[in-house]
Amino acid sequence: MVKQALITGANSGLGLATARALAQRSFNLILLCRSEQKGRAAQAEVQKANPAVRVDLVTADLADLNSVRQAAAHVKTTYDRLDVLINNAGYTPAKLEFIDTIEKSFYSSHIGHFVLTHHLMDLLKTTAAQTGDVRILNLSSAAYLGGRTARFFRRIDDLSPTFAYCDDKLANLLHAKELAKRTAGQGITAYSVHPGAVRTNFGADTPGFLGKVFSLAGPLMRTAEKGAQTSVFLAAAPLKAIGASNNGGYFADSQPKKVYNRDATEEKAAWLWEKTMPFV
Repeated sequence: MVKQALITGANSGLGLATARALAQRSFNLILLCRSEQKGRAAQAEVQKANPAVRVDLVTADLADLNSVRQAAAHVKTTYDRLDVLINNAGYTPAKLEFIDTIEKSFYSSHIGHFVLTHHLMDLLKTTAAQTGDVRILNLSSAAYLGGRTARFFRRIDDLSPTFAYCDDKLANLLHAKELAKRTAGQGITAYSVHPGAVRTNFGADTPGFLGKVFSLAGPLMRTAEKGAQTSVFLAAAPLKAIGASNNGGYFADSQPKKVYNRDATEEKAAWLWEKTMPFV
């Protein structure tokens, strides 16, 4: 059977590069994008990478949970399998915005992906029961180092956009950690991924010092194709190559890495899960 992957934020940058690479590895793809227009362009590009696979588009805004639930319901009624879920979408906020007192990039990057994953879990478990191998990938970043769980779910008006982004990436890492624990023994594995410093439009609107760093570092950064390699490895490599003991782990350059953040604990991961569940 042909494997099927769903990738959020697949219309540009890392998401698009990951979709192209998986198409070339004969995966059928579901591209989940906010903009239908950009999504259609990406769909055509990914299809060109391998005309033999199926490439479908689903639109949803991760900052709008009704839209996320509707997209998940559509996927569950349209498809009978989902082998890989890649929670890839994310952005560096140019300025602070809030949804129900929660910083918007955290809302979409963590809560939106949590709700999507929750509502797709039945389909993921059905597939895992048949294949014994379903994978969930959360795009994190080395920026998790600056994340603090004490800031999660709180309106902090003077929070810097940089630290808001760091919090998102820590949440993505903790979500993968807890997912691995809660699905253990069910044929599902979960990982968080640092793609490296990637040359995309990412950070283009970021103000101040961090924005200057992004623009100056551009020529030194890796291509989206190179940045996608760890996601592609975790989606497509044999489980043996990834290592059973690395379920729930944090990967960079296709290798498991140690995590250095005092908040990256099993207790904090469980706390975050319980704190996010009311949103589903």
